[in-house]
Amino acid sequence: FTEPSPVLDLKAEYVGVTSVNLTWVVNDSASDPYTYRIQFVNDTSVKNLTSSDRKAEITELIPGTMYNFTVFAVAADNETEGEGSSIDLYTKPSPVLDLKAEYVGVTSVNLTWVVNDSASDLYTYRIQIVNDTSVKNLTSSDRKAEITELIPGTMYNFTVFAVAADNETEGEGVSTGLYTKPSPVLDLKAEYVGVTSVNLTWSVDRAASDLYTYRIQFVNDTSVKNLTSSDRKAEITELIPGTMYNFTVFAVAADNETEGEGVSTGLYTSKSQFL
Repeated sequence: FTEPSPVLDLKAEYVGVTSVNLTWVVNDSASDPYTYRIQFVNDTSVKNLTSSDRKAEITELIPGTMYNFTVFAVAADNETEGEGSSIDLYTKPSPVLDLKAEYVGVTSVNLTWVVNDSASDLYTYRIQIVNDTSVKNLTSSDRKAEITELIPGTMYNFTVFAVAADNETEGEGVSTGLYTKPSPVLDLKAEYVGVTSVNLTWSVDRAASDLYTYRIQFVNDTSVKNLTSSDRKAEITELIPGTMYNFTVFAVAADNETEGEGVSTGLYTSKSQFL
């Protein structure tokens, strides 16, 4: 038997986490009875499989790992092989696990995640940061990232992609959505202090503040109460005359959960003229 010609146009139609689909072309007139030996090699093993078609699905690969795939055309005697044609590629890394925010601040967020792949010592990570108006990316060589220069009180979607050692082959992204904390309110003051009521006002200086609500906590020696305002002012009623109160105002983001740092003022209600 004459030696088959090398296969042509060897390429990966699909690259997954643990599998790769290869295709190729053969122009030899005698190629109908050919079979094909596919050799796949990484740093620790050499394996072979046989295909009777001009394609092969190679499974049980290691995630995020460099493989060399070589395809040999084999003549009808099942012995005479042509010269091999090769392609190098990385399998995709597995998705990261347990993505969470260790810290959420006003303009920064600290993310952490876990990776179990055996090849992960060589991974880097792309973190995509998206809000309503922008898409940004940063790269981390560790399983954590501090994302800075964020807008206070704003919804962000953070997606982390593991990247193999070729700095190109990415795993599927894993996402978490959260709000940064609003900035503290400014210029908190009592516009009016009465016998049983107090009118408070404050200001905010950030772009996202149109969507904020405000929690007002008012505390005396015997009770802690809260009320919510959708405006930058609040009338607090049913107070005890001549009593010291501490009023703390928290800006709350549009998720109605994420609160900024509280700003406080202490004052006495007026004494009743009838006492």
